[in-house]
Amino acid sequence: MRILIAYPGPTHSTYDVAAGYEKALCNLGHIVYGYPYHKWLVFYGETLAHWDTINDQYQLERNDVVLHSSQHLVIAAIEFVPDVVIIVSGGALHKHAYDLLARMNLPLVMLLTESPYEDDLQIRILEGARIAHAFTNERLSVEPLSKASVPVTYLPHSYDPDVHKRIRVNGNYRSDVLFHGTLWPERVRLLKQLYGLPFDVRVTGLDLTEYTEGRAEGQLVDNDELARWYNGAKICLNHHRTFKTKLGDNIAPGGAASIGPRAYEIAACGAFQLCDDKRPELREVFGDSVPTYRDADSLKERIEYFMERPKERKGLAKLAQAHVQGCTFESRAREIVEPILRRL
Repeated sequence: MRILIAYPGPTHSTYDVAAGYEKALCNLGHIVYGYPYHKWLVFYGETLAHWDTINDQYQLERNDVVLHSSQHLVIAAIEFVPDVVIIVSGGALHKHAYDLLARMNLPLVMLLTESPYEDDLQIRILEGARIAHAFTNERLSVEPLSKASVPVTYLPHSYDPDVHKRIRVNGNYRSDVLFHGTLWPERVRLLKQLYGLPFDVRVTGLDLTEYTEGRAEGQLVDNDELARWYNGAKICLNHHRTFKTKLGDNIAPGGAASIGPRAYEIAACGAFQLCDDKRPELREVFGDSVPTYRDADSLKERIEYFMERPKERKGLAKLAQAHVQGCTFESRAREIVEPILRRL
């Protein structure tokens, strides 16, 4: 098959999903073109910003950047002539691109990455475009998303074994306790409770406005770099998000069952992780190989316990790594994505 994959716009997280499936589908023998939407956003952002400074008759609007960047996806489809178009995330793509692709009678597949946090937006996308099939990263979101009259399939998160694997790292990557990710408010509240522990606690990630006192550093990093950090940490923290970005509140208790990509990536690196106990799928995938915590107090107890037991940490990490061997992008593509694409 000839498959066009539209990258999401951001250059982390959802970008990794697009890159993972582009590589996996290529490995399965398909001809795949990844449309670099993120690069066109930068190009038109800088170009139109310059035009705005030299042309008094023009006033730059964000919608202009999105529109022009999205239109190039349609040009790519005309030139590439795909059998199917996969749109990853899709929230940053202009509606005009959806409309034009539909006029070309191309099967459009959505790979939704923001469930359950942005299901309302994702439902609007499915309702407003001619989508042949949608995949979602949260199994509890299959039913509400299906109300848009689009077939929806649960697609668990994955990892790239060429990136997430056991490797040797130098001292710059070593820490006792590591958390990397977006610093949502609930994560900030939790991580601040670790200040008094007598260990090297390293926190890195995006949006440091609430995480002050010099405790956090940097921005999001790509997966190649992050895999080194995981390999260098004695304990990796995996605290699932509950915060809704735009609504300013949290998902309802029990509103998510599926684990995020961090759980798979840490395990694939052969690293030890502690995870919150809010996602039932954690036990289904890992059994008892990933210890959990309820709150800040139980997390501190877990950290203190496992810092004194390196052999137990290593044993659990090795067991968790074995549990995710069949959870690669290529495995998911072969078992879940490819059979559906062939039916469209």
